[in-house]
Amino acid sequence: MTNQVENHKELEAEDELPNMSRRSFFKRTAAAGGAAILGGGAVLGASKTSLQGSLNTPGIVVDENFKPKDQRDVMLCHATSYHLSQVRNPERGAQYARLQKKDFNFNRALQTFENRDHFDNNKPGYGQADRAIGHAAWYPLVVAKSRAAAFTQPNTPMHSWSQADIHEEQFDWGSGKRAADMIRSTGRLFGAVRVGIAKFDKRFVYDPLYDLVEERTLSWEKDFPFKPKSVIVIATPMDYDNVATAPSWTAEGATGNGYSDMSKIACQIAKFIRGCGYNAVGAGNDLASSVAYAIQAGLGEGGRNGSVIVPGMGPRVRLCKVFTNIDFEDAYDQPRTWGITEFCKSCKKCADACPSGAISQDDDTSFAPTYEFSDEPDYTWNNHIGIKKFYSDAKKCFNFWMDNDTSCLNCVASCTFNEPDFWHHWMIMAVNPYMPKFVHSLMAEGHPAFGYGGQSRDPIPAKVEKFWVSGEDMRTNTSMKNNIGTAG
Repeated sequence: MTNQVENHKELEAEDELPNMSRRSFFKRTAAAGGAAILGGGAVLGASKTSLQGSLNTPGIVVDENFKPKDQRDVMLCHATSYHLSQVRNPERGAQYARLQKKDFNFNRALQTFENRDHFDNNKPGYGQADRAIGHAAWYPLVVAKSRAAAFTQPNTPMHSWSQADIHEEQFDWGSGKRAADMIRSTGRLFGAVRVGIAKFDKRFVYDPLYDLVEERTLSWEKDFPFKPKSVIVIATPMDYDNVATAPSWTAEGATGNGYSDMSKIACQIAKFIRGCGYNAVGAGNDLASSVAYAIQAGLGEGGRNGSVIVPGMGPRVRLCKVFTNIDFEDAYDQPRTWGITEFCKSCKKCADACPSGAISQDDDTSFAPTYEFSDEPDYTWNNHIGIKKFYSDAKKCFNFWMDNDTSCLNCVASCTFNEPDFWHHWMIMAVNPYMPKFVHSLMAEGHPAFGYGGQSRDPIPAKVEKFWVSGEDMRTNTSMKNNIGTAG
């Protein structure tokens, strides 16, 4: 840990602008200075080779008291379960209601949220079509009776624990690398934009697991069908133009479609592996922390907003996993750095854009929450304390979801790394690890000069309309691929 801090001292050298004027200076000079600096940086040789990153990172850093997280303490699991929120831990809702000075019940709020059907066609982003696209995006999971996986329910039909269909003959991969290559190729075919492979690490699984249907805990040793050796982590893309409409109902299209895609891909890869004669179980938000395993599998770095920031996509991905007993030998991926977490220390775009104030404004990562009310006894029950990261208050985020009557993607849409596939995006990825803190801040402030971000509590009507006409070119087959999108 000490070595990590010392390695970054040079990158964190303070600039000479007075602290009181730095951010206002950046905002005044963003349009002109930001574009000039970014344009000049392109000649430094920005290219997609910057996706490789560096292995010079400790990956996930935990303290000596760190232990696996009880799934019953995951925010969405607690809110979904009547037993957990009303019988086992009713004091949590009472505490939050008292501190927020409002009548609030986690489970009751979620039940109302799930049965929404009203709309206002005179309010951009909150009309009938905006509501309908969200329902349509989630519909594959509804048909498959697997939507509960988004709320951490294990062993749904799409992520079944059954191993009855394992082929009796085991395919000979030839080597761990060959197995990894074939599985990544399968993931690409099914729609993944990144596939990484990590060793199974008990620290980052939920233990015990919790069955929301039967309201009971489950054990890895007694209930899970096999002993995992590896975790395959898959990133699926979300549409750039739809995400940009956040926090409108329109953006629920990207959320729901992301969950539908990740469940589909996870169950397809798990089925492929079982067809090759090996154990495999797909997972969405259940079984383990997707962010932790994505970092372990080298897909990206942890961001201020609590998501994994994937080079080339930013946080605009959904993550799923496949647990398997395949041993990939020496072909496992390793944690990598692109200077993203360091960048997040200066860039606070997601925190500024968060409608609920749930995202940390801290200047550095920590091993425990520092946000408002964190000194209230047991208020931080939902956080996985002991990991060095930025801590968000998921309860405030959940509260805004209920008020807005849909989930929120502001922290994704506002991220400096959430950009279309244009030259300045790759320039940032290429030069970012070598830039001092001052330039990180300038890059972040220059981000809106290109038309990106700019999210607030209310959606921008022009971005909502932009999404609704984004498919215009499809009639002539000239539309660009999903992750390109357009600025503005």
